[in-house]
Amino acid sequence: MKYIRNIALAGCSLFLLCQCATQDDLRKLNYQVRAVNQKVEEVKNSTVENLQKRQASSVNKLDRVDEEITRLKARLEENDHQRNVYHKQNTQALADLQAALEERLTADEQKISELQQRVDRLTAGIDSMQQARIRAAEKRAREAAKKAELARQRTIMAAASSASFVKVHPSGRKIRISNGRVAQSTQPVPKAGKSPAAAAAGKKTVKKQSSSIETVHSKDTASGPFEKAMAEFRAKKYKDAYGDFEQVLSRNPRGEQAAQTLFYMGESLYNQGEYDLAILDYQKVISNHSKDPHTPAALLKQGMSFEKLTDNETAKIIYKKLINEYAGTPEAAKAKKRLENL
Repeated sequence: MKYIRNIALAGCSLFLLCQCATQDDLRKLNYQVRAVNQKVEEVKNSTVENLQKRQASSVNKLDRVDEEITRLKARLEENDHQRNVYHKQNTQALADLQAALEERLTADEQKISELQQRVDRLTAGIDSMQQARIRAAEKRAREAAKKAELARQRTIMAAASSASFVKVHPSGRKIRISNGRVAQSTQPVPKAGKSPAAAAAGKKTVKKQSSSIETVHSKDTASGPFEKAMAEFRAKKYKDAYGDFEQVLSRNPRGEQAAQTLFYMGESLYNQGEYDLAILDYQKVISNHSKDPHTPAALLKQGMSFEKLTDNETAKIIYKKLINEYAGTPEAAKAKKRLENL
């Protein structure tokens, strides 16, 4: 509107000036009017064109925004749908998993119950077997005691018969030499007509010599079977070794080698897998020979035997006793290590 007003004013001015202006002035004025009109057209064209372009650009941007909004809405709807689907699937999967876990727990409880029943039956069987073995061991011990008593009586009877034989018709007196041997003397024995004092002296000499013979014989027989039994033990002939150790013990149950003999009897049984019977022989060493060097080893092997019988609680008690009563021994150190592993 401003441009049109300016044009009208310019026309009026031109009209007024035409009456008083020269021809040149008119031409100049016409030129200027045309220039102004041209500029007005240019301004008008450029303004309209810019407005149209801006409007078209705005429309395009709005269209793109609408499209983006539409895409976002579609994505949101799709995401909501997927979320609902996943939620339903996860809910179903959790329900299935919980049902499977409950079923597995029920099956495991049943298996545990069955295993516990089997363990109870096995424990009862093991207890009965142990009791049977203990009774068998006690029976064997009684039989061994009877055999030892019979052997002792036979030894006494043999000694008595030997002594009576020496008294009957001796060809000479037997004299004990310093190295322990017995030599035959050519000195005649007093006959019945001699004095009572001489006869009594002769009897004392015979009895003393007979006693020395029995002592020497006892030492020789005691050392021989023990060495034989040890040789069989080293050769892993444990059954034969046990029998020979038993004979050695029956001949001299309170001798210096009694504890050692009992210990190796237990070792022979242990190496044969007779752990319950070995425990009894080890206990004889512990109870009757507490000061013997073999006692700590007997305690250690007794605890190991209880471990073999799966009686770990009793094994712990024995190891603790060994550690407390025989501290500083190699067996106590071994017992401490085994106790830590139980």
